Amino acid sequence: MSVNTIKIELEKIDNHWALVSLFDGVHELQTHDTVNLILDFSAQNLFVHADHLLVIVSMVHHLRHRGVTVGIQVVGQNDYASRVNFFRLLDVPYEESFVRRKASGKFIELFRFDNNLIYRLQDDLTMIIHQLGNVALEVKQLMFYCLNEIMDNVLVHSGQDFGWVAAQVFPSRREIRLIICDNGVGVLESLQSSGLKEFLNITERQALEMSIQRGITSGKGLGFGLYATSQFITQNRGEMLLYSGNHCLELDRSGIVIHDGATWPGTVVALRIRTDIVVDYKTIMPPNHTLPDDYQLIIDKYFGEDNELW
Repeated sequence: MSVNTIKIELEKIDNHWALVSLFDGVHELQTHDTVNLILDFSAQNLFVHADHLLVIVSMVHHLRHRGVTVGIQVVGQNDYASRVNFFRLLDVPYEESFVRRKASGKFIELFRFDNNLIYRLQDDLTMIIHQLGNVALEVKQLMFYCLNEIMDNVLVHSGQDFGWVAAQVFPSRREIRLIICDNGVGVLESLQSSGLKEFLNITERQALEMSIQRGITSGKGLGFGLYATSQFITQNRGEMLLYSGNHCLELDRSGIVIHDGATWPGTVVALRIRTDIVVDYKTIMPPNHTLPDDYQLIIDKYFGEDNELW
């Protein structure tokens, strides 16, 4: 039986790559092995992001599912982490000194979704999008499409029947941060499971590059979701991270870079979307696509045909 100690100082975590690297030594652990996880929230005026917290939650659940004992010590306090259900999902007691208020279109707590919950959650995400002030309708429509597609990808391609999601709106920054992740088979194995010759001898790096190209699919979809998302993020001048296995694809204004190194068991898609940059869906979607009608159908469902929020 082996014992591993991992200390995460949240003030030092400024990207997903650094966070995943801290867990790089745990993937060979087996039943009855132990991980002592120290979560340090003690830094003064600490600001944490929900997408970073979700990476920790997903990994802890993955290890526990494999029979690894994960003990957790929390140093300091962080009410935001508690509000988005971070401590609750880790089974860590936390005394809340604040009044819980509804998300009200501001965020989606760290959430595990499956086939039974995905449609409700997609509707909640759509409501967050719809209630954003000073955001062009075209941006809202594309966000609606891309988020739904990525969540569907988890249930269709990961080999698991659930995934994780979190979202946070930052009005002053004019951006939304969103993450969807799983601990499934990963992009490479998903493509190779199709048995198609074009995927049999590709590398993991090549699999990530291909996954954001139009028409690339394992046969269980159209191969359009990640392509559309990457095109949206490019035109929106946002940021996209696609992490699977030992490789991480990062897309931003400067282009696409693929890193290799630390391992993520499954797939992570993290987005930073600018709410002030208009993107016309017609430049991405096929001709005569029903995206505006699909989006409006959800809005009418919750707000009525007049679409009045108040």
